[in-house]
Amino acid sequence: MTRRLLPRHPQQGFTLLELIVALALSSLVAMVGTIALSMASDFYARHQARTPARDSVRAVERILHHEWAGRGLRVHSDGAMLEFDTAHPLLPAQNASLPLARVRYSCEPTAGSKGWSLVYQAQPLPPATALGTSAARRPPTEPNGPRKVLASALQVCAFSFLLQGLDAQGKPQPRWIQGWDAQQPPPRLMRLALSGLHADVPAVVYTAHRDGAR
Repeated sequence: MTRRLLPRHPQQGFTLLELIVALALSSLVAMVGTIALSMASDFYARHQARTPARDSVRAVERILHHEWAGRGLRVHSDGAMLEFDTAHPLLPAQNASLPLARVRYSCEPTAGSKGWSLVYQAQPLPPATALGTSAARRPPTEPNGPRKVLASALQVCAFSFLLQGLDAQGKPQPRWIQGWDAQQPPPRLMRLALSGLHADVPAVVYTAHRDGAR
């Protein structure tokens, strides 16, 4: 019986060049994955850092909106500080029997770091003091209550007010100014520019319900 010999096929494998190309592609994929993971981790860390800052800014806006809505005739500001009388003060529980207060919001440099801090103080006013009393007759009381930091590490912190002025032709020309004298009639609109480490929060405009009314 004749035995047929089958042809032998050479063993197949990877050449050195193919291995080098495969290793290069694997390294490229691993590098892209590492960069993507690093970017995702950095985004998450920045988001976690920005969320408390934005929450504190929003809390300040709610507090100021509540107090400014009941403000009286006395308003004083230099752009970095706002002081006014209000019938809706944010006071500790032990002062709840005194509904009137003089409050102050101050933009101060943050100690030991860059940026600004918004500091709040309130001084209760005598019950007989009316919000409609003129600034000249009002007792010269300055807020000396406990200092409370409402927000810190701020990039922007400033107050401005809408002045109803006239142009050269005598036509109304409202404009925003940085300060307000206590002897002037109170402004109807006040604007607060307050942003965290990233200046991504727009300025908020506040209005009072009625001048000198509770």
